[in-house]
Amino acid sequence: MILRAKRVIRERLRAFKGRAGIRSNLRSYYLYVLKPKGVGSLTVDGVKFVNYEEHYLDKRSRVASKASLLLNFLKRNRDRAYFSKELAEALKDRGVKPSDVMSNLRRFERKGLVYVRGYKMHDRQTPFKEGYLITWIDPNRPRDRAIEEAVERTEKSLAGRASTSPIIERVHRIQDMIIASTKTRDLIGYSYIQRELGCSEYEAAGAIQRALQLYPDLKEVKLFNAYKYYYHLSMAEPEFKAAVAMKENYIRIEKGRDNRIGHNWEACI
Repeated sequence: MILRAKRVIRERLRAFKGRAGIRSNLRSYYLYVLKPKGVGSLTVDGVKFVNYEEHYLDKRSRVASKASLLLNFLKRNRDRAYFSKELAEALKDRGVKPSDVMSNLRRFERKGLVYVRGYKMHDRQTPFKEGYLITWIDPNRPRDRAIEEAVERTEKSLAGRASTSPIIERVHRIQDMIIASTKTRDLIGYSYIQRELGCSEYEAAGAIQRALQLYPDLKEVKLFNAYKYYYHLSMAEPEFKAAVAMKENYIRIEKGRDNRIGHNWEACI
C-alpha cells in the first residue's frame, strides 16, 4: 500500500543551545508515499520511491535498539542495582558505549521505569565514582512500594561506601561518633574526629560546625579554653562532670609532658 524512498535520507540539524553553543546531529530517515494502483515506483521531487523488495531493506541492525537493550537488562536483573559503568561493560559486546547509557536511561527515568541515584547536593545530583546507580522500577506494583524497593536495592549496592555528598557523609559520621562516645560515658575530641574522617583540618572543622547546627542535641565543651570535646545531651549531669574531670586530668598529664619535651629541645638548641 505504500512506497518507500530507495535510499536513506541523511539530514544534519543545527540548533542554538545558548551558552552551550551550537549543537548539531545527523538524522537518518526514509520518506513514504501512498502507492498508486499499478505503479511499482515513482519519483517525487528528485526522490525515487520503490516497492518492497528484499535488497532494499535497511542494512542497519534494528532488531534491538541500545535503549531497549539497557531497559531489558535492568528488567531481567530487577533484583540488583548497577552503576552506569557496569551497564556499559555488561553490554559492550552489543555495541553499547558509556556515552549511550545515561542519555537513554534519562528518558526512562522521566517515564518512571528506572530509578537513578547519585550524590545528592542541595540543588543538584552528581554521579558516583563509577557513575550513576540505576535500578528497575516495577510498574506492575504499587508505586510507593516499587520506589521503596528500588531505593533498598541501591542502599544494598552502596553498603560500605558514601551514599551522598562528602560533607553530608561527614556530618552523619560525626553524629554517630558523638552518640557512640556518649553511650560509653566519654567525651570525644576534635583531633580524634579528624583522624577518623581522614580529611583536612579545614574540612573537619566545617563538618563539625555543620553537625552542631543541624543537630542541637550535639554539644561542644572547651577544656582549659583550648581543647574542644563533644558530647550528646543524653549524657547525665554526673557522668558529664566525671568525663570532663577525666579529660582534664588526661590533658594535664599528656600536654604537660609535650610541653616539657618542647622546652628541653629548646634548651638543647
